[in-house]
Amino acid sequence: MVTLLLLGACARLGPFPVPPVEYGEAVELPLVHVPDDTRRLYVLVDTGAMGEQLWFFDTGYSHTTCDAAMIAAQELRARPTLARTRGELGSVGLRRATLPDFDLGGHEVSRLRCAVRDLPATSSIPQGEGYAVAGVLGSNLLRRFVVEVDPAAGVLRLHAPGAVTLTPDFTARRELGVGLRLRVPVTLDGETIWPVLDYGATGTYLDAEALGLPLYQEREGTWQGTGRSNAQTRTLRYHRAAEVALGSVPGPPIFVVQRDGAPWNPGLVGMNVLGHYHLLLDYRSGDAEVEAVEPAPLPVVGD
Repeated sequence: MVTLLLLGACARLGPFPVPPVEYGEAVELPLVHVPDDTRRLYVLVDTGAMGEQLWFFDTGYSHTTCDAAMIAAQELRARPTLARTRGELGSVGLRRATLPDFDLGGHEVSRLRCAVRDLPATSSIPQGEGYAVAGVLGSNLLRRFVVEVDPAAGVLRLHAPGAVTLTPDFTARRELGVGLRLRVPVTLDGETIWPVLDYGATGTYLDAEALGLPLYQEREGTWQGTGRSNAQTRTLRYHRAAEVALGSVPGPPIFVVQRDGAPWNPGLVGMNVLGHYHLLLDYRSGDAEVEAVEPAPLPVVGD
């Protein structure tokens, strides 16, 4: 049995607004891996107020989320809420805490209300002896920026709106027309679909059968994601897509894991596609510029 599926979550409800930001000049944030997760992206952030912290970068989270242990270490109060976050394996109740003003890649973020939960126990985010993940940078915070993910340089850059000029390859759509997460055009063997942009997913999860993608393999594996139990054994069906493009920019062939479709469930495009592109994304307008690149090996923290 293999553990292959690491999925983000979508916190659809809750008192977690888009925070105020005082913009400065963008500072490169190093992208890294952790020993237990070498396929998704983590970011080292010198926050100033809270010291250097390790954050998970996940456009699949609607709301920025803090690990309960980090909130306790910062001696912040976590207040109860009625909000819940729903993921692949169920839903989890959320508390909230207001973070002190902190630096994020050259910008000052103020009064960020962070959703609080025990991330290692209720999500696919690991914990280890040599590292601690402070939380997840989600879409309500990323929405304040033009987000640049540069796998070739191994950095994340967060630009002030209007600070960079984009030549858009496509315009992303908001989930369900109003959500914080964004959907992007992906073409697989000639069929274009609009899955959620999800840097928190190791792979791509779509209704591959409906797309007519050929079945490659079935095997038992561990499906991980948000829920009261953060892992579940399932029979996984892998389909092959020989021709892949993000927008109109070709990428390498991939395997797609079958995820049954529904009108409210557009699927996810994850790191097996996104890891091969330099992305500039204006969250507010949805304009996106992409370039196929060779990703650089990233350092592993906490070894």
